[in-house]
Amino acid sequence: MMEIWGSGLSTRDYATVTVALLFALLGRAAFGAEWHVVFSQPDVLTIDGRVYVIERRALGQWAMTSWQKSPFTADGTFVPVDWDPGEKTGLSIPDERTRGMAQRGMRNVAGSTVCQMHGDTVGAYLNSADLSGQGGDAEGNPLPGSNGYKQMVTPQYSFGPEETIHPWRAPDSRLQVSLDLQIPTAVCAEKKGSLASANPLLTLVDPKTKVKISWGPMLFSKRTRGDATRPLQHIAYDAPSHSWMIRDRLVPGASWLELAPASASYQTAPWRGWRHFCWSVTRAHATAALESMREQEPQLEFSVDPGDYQLASFHLNAETHFQAAPAELGWSMRHLRIAVDSRRER
Repeated sequence: MMEIWGSGLSTRDYATVTVALLFALLGRAAFGAEWHVVFSQPDVLTIDGRVYVIERRALGQWAMTSWQKSPFTADGTFVPVDWDPGEKTGLSIPDERTRGMAQRGMRNVAGSTVCQMHGDTVGAYLNSADLSGQGGDAEGNPLPGSNGYKQMVTPQYSFGPEETIHPWRAPDSRLQVSLDLQIPTAVCAEKKGSLASANPLLTLVDPKTKVKISWGPMLFSKRTRGDATRPLQHIAYDAPSHSWMIRDRLVPGASWLELAPASASYQTAPWRGWRHFCWSVTRAHATAALESMREQEPQLEFSVDPGDYQLASFHLNAETHFQAAPAELGWSMRHLRIAVDSRRER
């Protein structure tokens, strides 16, 4: 059996033991699998204490993180928001009192950047006007934000020391991620420096070399040109997160992931209403991706054995770039689940 949890379990935001065991038993009975749910998106009663702005996130907590400070508060923190951004995010909260418990934003002004945590759903609306002041710096100075012209507010879960997860230690192991998503708002110029995209990412770490990899599919990018149905791989270093990105477009025939039969695939236009996405990465997929990374980066010291990598965190990399033109992005997500099938060869 592979390592999933350590000696201790907590009732914070972890997937419950009951759910994990039930899923494992049902999966084994139906498919001969040994499924373990390592994270299941929790219900949230209040967003208070769950919003972090450019600071270390608490381990073992489902939280929202802004990569940019608010320019409207003295310390950059977010404030309670009582307007309804449902038209932008798809998550409409009926009354002002509940909104005050479920929403935080750069300022309490309709149309401004906001994030939401309400029950089993999270959401965010990004408006580059909050960071650019409706325009660029006349003197060419970098605008506020990650790398000057990026914006992201993301739901994130970082696994604590009690949760030791090596998804691909077993020869026939498989990592699966599923979620429901809607993206009602996506505005950009669809060119370098003006983008709107969403890529759910798992962070994996090689404990020996400390190399960090952001692994996940290209799920959405606003675009009206080009062939969006063909497989497309991408390996590159991301300086803001100090990690290597391994990404495969979420389409049938992808090399480094498998699209589930009932899953929606890569999207290029905004939509309202829930769409279900589900994909898995086998040990064979992981090996192929790591070997491609070795071929591309021969000087980099890292392991090409998928079994060495430990699952560190999840976040929805839904972001805008707005250097060349303004950008907006509004989304909401529910029912995130991360599971591992630890079958061994028989």
